[in-house]
Amino acid sequence: MKLLSHLLVFAIGIGLYTATTAPAAVIDTPPWQPTGKYVHADIRESSGIVASRQFEGIYWTLNDSGNPASLYATKLDGELIQEIGVKGSGNFDWEALGIDEKNQLWIGEIGNNSRLRFDLKVVVVAEPNPFTETEVEVIASYPYRYPNENVDAEGLFIVEGIPYIVSKERERAVLYGFPTLQADTKQTLERVGEFAGAKLVTGAGVSEDGTRLAVCTYDALWVYRGTTGDLAKMIQSTPWSLPHSFYGEAICFDGDDLVLTNEARDIYMVPQFWYEQEWTLPPKNTQSAIDLLSKAAAHGVTVQVESYRAEGIDIGGSHIAFTPETAEETGTLTLPIEAPYRDVYEVRAVLTRGQAYAHVQLSVNDTAIGTPYDCYSPESIAGTLVSFGTAPLNAGENQMMLSIVGKASEATGSKIGIDSFQVLHASPFVKHYMILGPFPKTDVNTINELLRSEGQLDLEKTYTGIDGKAVRWQTATTRGKGYLDLRRDLSPTPMTVGYTLVYIHAPKATDSVMLIGSDDKFAVWLNGTEIHRKSINAGATADADAVPCQLKAGWNTVLCQKIDNGWSWGLYLRFTDANGMLRYATHPAE
Repeated sequence: MKLLSHLLVFAIGIGLYTATTAPAAVIDTPPWQPTGKYVHADIRESSGIVASRQFEGIYWTLNDSGNPASLYATKLDGELIQEIGVKGSGNFDWEALGIDEKNQLWIGEIGNNSRLRFDLKVVVVAEPNPFTETEVEVIASYPYRYPNENVDAEGLFIVEGIPYIVSKERERAVLYGFPTLQADTKQTLERVGEFAGAKLVTGAGVSEDGTRLAVCTYDALWVYRGTTGDLAKMIQSTPWSLPHSFYGEAICFDGDDLVLTNEARDIYMVPQFWYEQEWTLPPKNTQSAIDLLSKAAAHGVTVQVESYRAEGIDIGGSHIAFTPETAEETGTLTLPIEAPYRDVYEVRAVLTRGQAYAHVQLSVNDTAIGTPYDCYSPESIAGTLVSFGTAPLNAGENQMMLSIVGKASEATGSKIGIDSFQVLHASPFVKHYMILGPFPKTDVNTINELLRSEGQLDLEKTYTGIDGKAVRWQTATTRGKGYLDLRRDLSPTPMTVGYTLVYIHAPKATDSVMLIGSDDKFAVWLNGTEIHRKSINAGATADADAVPCQLKAGWNTVLCQKIDNGWSWGLYLRFTDANGMLRYATHPAE
């Protein structure tokens, strides 16, 4: 049963605002929050975006595979201006959109997840008037092939009338260009070069003057600089790079600012100065402090809502600012925070820094977490994400207190500014597993029954896997922050099955919550009883599903079935453990 998302966080506090023909002047959200969301039902998965150069305030987007062959003119807040049907081309797997100096729109039929497509092409239309037209004709179609291996791609941009395509590969990003433009003639693309830094690219865009090239992935963006005539050199330059949590699918320039969209239909704008300074973007899913101001308790401080622009930071949005009422330069602000279960949590806050800012201590339920953080900075900086540490929280409401506890000698004041905060599960992930496979998908039910019927599993037993090969249980260790990579450990072919096994020791019968994040199709058995089953067409995300369960006293067996559908193949797994009682092992005797 799916209960909560992995972040245990809360709705974004600042709402969506309507853009006009001068969007930069009215955006009232900071870069880490959406400026808008596509509201038109037919814009299901924005996979390409460009800013119009002749219709001010208009942004074009399109859907990827399985959707109508249409272009959509919208505002920056996502409001639909017009849906434009494209005559002369279907949408098998549209993945990108470009624009040129002639105000033509280039549609990239470039998606190739299987690497087996040989009907790839780019088609071009004259940019329609979104206020008067409802259809547009394809002017020309440019089919192509790759020079060597067939690859997937989702990035497209136009420079001096020539389309360029960026590959979507795990370990690299390669730039290809058309040698010439010959309509209806399949051409072999030329390999321009490989990007420094970027890989698994999901979108690309170029500035109007051609001197800046941006590419995005699900969790980062890169901006390269150079001259229009030397793209090979530009993509090898040191880029500005910026991690994000937008799950980006498309990117374009609006002047020198960046606009990103994702398949969740969100729209973001990152200002030029932000990515040039490479300021870290805090997570998008945080709890707004302003939303809780009516429930806040202030002691010895003056509290006000203050815009970032009032602080000299040219972004939308506001924060809660509080300053001491007396010369003692102390005081507190208390805000309620919610936790769905009793567990250990990491508490993080998005703070403002500047010359007038002081040291802040965060406490939860009257217990200080970590050490004070110094908010002083020679320049004003918004959106600094600070992790104060971990603490057990009770189910339901808890009290978070921010205290002014002194200041740096250079500081000109004792101010504190909080934008939002975030509460994340902090119980440890399972780090070591036993894994088994891969098996043919056709054998999944047989293997399930066999494993479930064996009771105490024989970890020395040999099974028959794919192509009749003998497979046995083997140990595997997670990488990064608890991610078990079965593609690395089992080397499967698509549509195969693998199993993970871990034992959990509880000193007594314990109510807990299984927090699991997996891709593709999976099922989980606890002590032989199925407690969760799901199919998901996305990568694994930590704590995506929360499943209440009861652990018995002693050793508990957790068996997970994983069916691979291609791309990534892995999972995250942990159980809530507020008192630190649980132990994980690959063998129950450990």
